[in-house]
Amino acid sequence: MVELYETKINETEDLFDIADFLTEDPLYKKTVKKYMDNPYDADIERVAKGVFTVAVSKAESLSLDNYEPEAALTRANTEALAKLACTGARFLTTKNVDDRRITALGLIKDKKKITSMSFDAKGDTIYLVGLATEENDFQMNNRTFDVILKAIERDYVTSAHYISSNGLFISLLECCAPNELGFDITGDAEVEDKEFLFGRSRYLAIVTVNDAQENDFVDFLFNEDIPVTLLGHVTKGELRLDDESFGFIEDYIQE
Repeated sequence: MVELYETKINETEDLFDIADFLTEDPLYKKTVKKYMDNPYDADIERVAKGVFTVAVSKAESLSLDNYEPEAALTRANTEALAKLACTGARFLTTKNVDDRRITALGLIKDKKKITSMSFDAKGDTIYLVGLATEENDFQMNNRTFDVILKAIERDYVTSAHYISSNGLFISLLECCAPNELGFDITGDAEVEDKEFLFGRSRYLAIVTVNDAQENDFVDFLFNEDIPVTLLGHVTKGELRLDDESFGFIEDYIQE
């Protein structure tokens, strides 16, 4: 379950009660405010007059402390490299902060390709990209990162956001918050809604595309043999799953 609220979520069966809890929780508000102030998966450290951009991403999952060093390092590596790819940065190198955390450095040659994690416009289509083959498989095929990056460089993508260990619902809220947009999504028939929204996601990233990009994006990922799943579309501000409303994004970002 969501690592920030695992105990609370495990004790609560009603999805709406869980969502209501987030609207009042100061730790969640602090987390989402970070993305409202700087809506990128990786920190953009330096821009040199349009020539290149250096992006730095850190593995930050609290749950890394729960794993043996080898597993924690594998997961941290996946997290850091995925964040770089979602920002549009080509991987350069990594540095082990300790035996559980990694800082990764990436390069964006064209600053116009820097990609935000925030939803861009009502009506954009939301996809889930990448798929772990097993529940405890924290190491995605590096080709997934490369294909996301190439899709960004080809202008097939309007936004991209790594799905953290805090789960799909909170990751979607982080995408919605900067531009105060919402989502209308469909659940997974193979997974209970609670697990789908608040469990550890099997997917790597949330990606949005507009009408002009959609066919190229889907064809490109299909030809590259990268799993892509239609999730739903961006709304003006309401948050919906299978015709059930979780309120509006303003409920989750108000001070």
